[in-house]
Amino acid sequence: VGNAMQSSRTDRDIVVHEEMQDQKAYLQILHDIFAEMDKNGDGSITIETFERSMDNERVIAYFNALKLDVSDARTLFRLLDVDSSDEVDIVEFLTG
Repeated sequence: VGNAMQSSRTDRDIVVHEEMQDQKAYLQILHDIFAEMDKNGDGSITIETFERSMDNERVIAYFNALKLDVSDARTLFRLLDVDSSDEVDIVEFLTG
């Protein structure tokens, strides 16, 4: 019984660790997408920058890899822009 409980705990720990690794990889991809769009490096993107980025094959590929629909870039931008500043910073982008 003790071995079975230890094995179950170890399995659970492995699953949690893998999930955390997956989440870390997902956030890194999102960070890479943002960096690709933030050409001037000021830490935020405007709607115009965001829409122009939708012509960038690398950005589209990133979004597609995450299974995110970017066909309506303006709506997606507004959803990400939680403070209605007309700019999306890295925090809004990652939490959105």
